[in-house]
Amino acid sequence: MSRLLRPALMAALAVGLAALTYPGADLAALAVRPAPVSVAKGGAPAWLHVAHPSAALPYIADPEGRRVILRGAVSGGLVDYWSGVDNRLLYPPPFHPIDAAAYLGGRCPANSAMVWQPPLCRNDLSQMAALGFDVLRLALSWSLLEPEPGHYNRQYLDRIAQVVGWAREEGIYVILDMHENAYSRYLPRPVPPPLPGGSPTSLNQLTGAPAWAVLSDGLPSEVYLGQREFNPAVGAAFTSFWLNARVDAPAGEAPGVGLQDHYIGALTTLARRFAADSAVVGYGLFNEPWPGFVAPPLFEDLMLFPFYRRVADALTGAGDGLGCPASMPALPPCGYPDLGVHDRRHLLFFEPDHLREQTDLLTHLPMMISSYANLVYSIHAYTHKFTLDALAGQDPRQAGYPPGGFELSYASAEKEARAASAALFVTEFGNEPQQDGLLLAGQLGEQERHQTGATIWPWKENCTLTTSWGVYEGVYSGRSDQRCAYDQPVADVSPKPENGCLRAGRERLLARVWPRATAGRLESFAYDAGTGGFDLRASAPARAAETIVFIPRQVAGAPSVSGAAAVRATDLQADGSRVLHVTPLGGEYRVTVTPAPLALTPCQPAIAAR
Repeated sequence: MSRLLRPALMAALAVGLAALTYPGADLAALAVRPAPVSVAKGGAPAWLHVAHPSAALPYIADPEGRRVILRGAVSGGLVDYWSGVDNRLLYPPPFHPIDAAAYLGGRCPANSAMVWQPPLCRNDLSQMAALGFDVLRLALSWSLLEPEPGHYNRQYLDRIAQVVGWAREEGIYVILDMHENAYSRYLPRPVPPPLPGGSPTSLNQLTGAPAWAVLSDGLPSEVYLGQREFNPAVGAAFTSFWLNARVDAPAGEAPGVGLQDHYIGALTTLARRFAADSAVVGYGLFNEPWPGFVAPPLFEDLMLFPFYRRVADALTGAGDGLGCPASMPALPPCGYPDLGVHDRRHLLFFEPDHLREQTDLLTHLPMMISSYANLVYSIHAYTHKFTLDALAGQDPRQAGYPPGGFELSYASAEKEARAASAALFVTEFGNEPQQDGLLLAGQLGEQERHQTGATIWPWKENCTLTTSWGVYEGVYSGRSDQRCAYDQPVADVSPKPENGCLRAGRERLLARVWPRATAGRLESFAYDAGTGGFDLRASAPARAAETIVFIPRQVAGAPSVSGAAAVRATDLQADGSRVLHVTPLGGEYRVTVTPAPLALTPCQPAIAAR
């Protein structure tokens, strides 16, 4: 039997069984429609919000109240990473163009070994959709959004809007993420020779604040213990930010003259541009916040979470803090003036202290940070990669920490999210591909058990210090590749158009069957990447909204429904994936996909237009 006919036949059998088992059900609503050849993408996606069930963890939901689980990737293609393409310049300009015109008509700028991640282009969104991804965490740089104090870059906003438009066409949501790594690529350059115990700073993976916002008090820029954040200049720059140190320049369009005022102004500029756009699911408020010279746990409770409250006050008008004016020092009780955006439909993704990655444990007092309803507590899950056992050099297969393995991070995060009255989401997880069988598979399994969405880091990647982590193979692999010179004198600075292939092991793990939206109570779901089998158990009242199950084209098994539900329709997408519409009939039900050999993508690297 043709695989294309199986879903329709299974749906018809399910409806017939429902008629026998549930004679009072309204089966007219369950009429099976033929699977169309394709389903048009695009249009305005549904607004998502955070649902707050009584005595249960909040979760991301759609207008029908269904639990929504978003899965996708993080792209750094719009990030202002350092590149040494011209070693005569102290701080080279961004390598990838931010003019949207450079990407029109499917064009893609040439890739190069001189920058950490390739540009993000139109076909990237199609490739994400082919894996079933429905969310893109789009990393952005403050340095490109506000290159001069108080002047926000409309050209960069247009480029962001271009990517959001591509995502909308593919049915993909976007998290606009204010990204930083070790505060800024504009740190002072180290002065040789390094101090005892220090080493020169490599700027290749640093990003974030513009040069004028790096207030490092003249401290040396040197790395200690091999960690980019263990740098006196980084510590001073972060401390200046958390104290809202004054910028020696007019405020311009910013709401005040402090560092936080300018940053909040940048976020407000994003919110004004995308306030009415439901394809933008929300905003990432700050990536991997580092405490600077403020010792934890004081940092999160007295500086970081009050900062998030000020951002929520500014964007939504929540008005939770004291009525402190802008430009004041960042005192913990202070709120922030309502900046008139009143964006009360987007989700606000907020992260704990960067140190949580090393412990997988609570690093702050459990408390609410804002009365705004659409908060999402976002963790970076790097168990056995950046946790204490990994820093001590232990084999992850025999690690003594963390107790309980991957479970500790998620169980702890659920408690933290509940205390903050926030949903839970994993905004980063990842590892070297050779560790996928243990680390990546472990994280994906934990996300299913805890019913949380996630975005893998990163989508695509060029040169790294070890091995590329990208979902796609990097054209330029590791530091051993002589083209990966970064800020050293280079022999090869010519742009390269090649693109790597989708990693077969990653495709096997990431192209998963999962419930995109679940009516009623989702009891459990699990996908077996080895066999393509899937099992979901849920319960819902009669006439509840449909449960939507996504089956990627790589999975060939036949779906079936048993219990108090029936298949209303199976939509066949143009790429061969299937979307199963399951109508609850009142009670417990089960959705399964039978095991079958997976159809993985053959390697076909693009040469001219990524």
